[in-house]
Amino acid sequence: MFWKRAISAIILAPLIILLVWWGGYPYSATIVIATSLMLIEFWGLSRSIGAKAGRIFIVVCGVLCCLSAVDSFGFQIPIEFVLALTLLLSFSYQIFRDQVNFAFLSVASTLLGVIYIGWAFGYHLLLLRDIGGAGRGLIFLLLVTIWLNDIAAYLFGKWFGTHKLSPTISPGKTIEGTIAGLVFGTFGAVGVWSFFLKDVLTVPHALILGLLLGIAGQLSDLSESIIKRSADAKDSGHLIPGHGGLLDRCDSLIFSAPVLYYYFTYLVNPV
Repeated sequence: MFWKRAISAIILAPLIILLVWWGGYPYSATIVIATSLMLIEFWGLSRSIGAKAGRIFIVVCGVLCCLSAVDSFGFQIPIEFVLALTLLLSFSYQIFRDQVNFAFLSVASTLLGVIYIGWAFGYHLLLLRDIGGAGRGLIFLLLVTIWLNDIAAYLFGKWFGTHKLSPTISPGKTIEGTIAGLVFGTFGAVGVWSFFLKDVLTVPHALILGLLLGIAGQLSDLSESIIKRSADAKDSGHLIPGHGGLLDRCDSLIFSAPVLYYYFTYLVNPV
């Protein structure tokens, strides 16, 4: 499993770095595609616990939520409109089915998927890259911090971990691994700062962000584990060898992307 993960990472990491560096439509298209695939995996997990949500509705609304971060053809979709549309479509689908069983759960899971993946993940990753003069560096900061956090937590937990962090939700995670992940992730944040963000961040900000993103990433990972345990699933899918589904691979970004965006927007570069 470790070597499968390593090979997948070696293949995918340079491509991701290139897309982030390039930005523009290639980057945006990648985020939209990733959001769509993650929503499909989320829909599959929700079906496992009995939800009868419409797959097309959750994907369309999630993608619209993601795209509300950008100005497309001179028009920007209001995020409030997308959320209202999600409520309308999800309830309308249950009314069309004319069944009460699991209808409430189905509506709730649709709204959760749109907010959890479309808004927290896709929307904020597009907003971050669009920050003038800092977007590229901020995405690199986010990715390197999360990647090093995940790698260190996995390896140190496997080699030295003895105290379980959350044995019911994620039996493989340890306190030792979590601490190692936070330390290495923070080092990674400072490293990216030294190359890309010296003009927009101070060292204390870089250190704080490294720690905050590591904590948010760990919480995000555990949150996805709650969803998988509820659905009695080991992985969200099988798209990436050694990693499971795309949702498994990107779960740590779901909470950390908003943390980075709002920290930078309101504490580093307030308007």
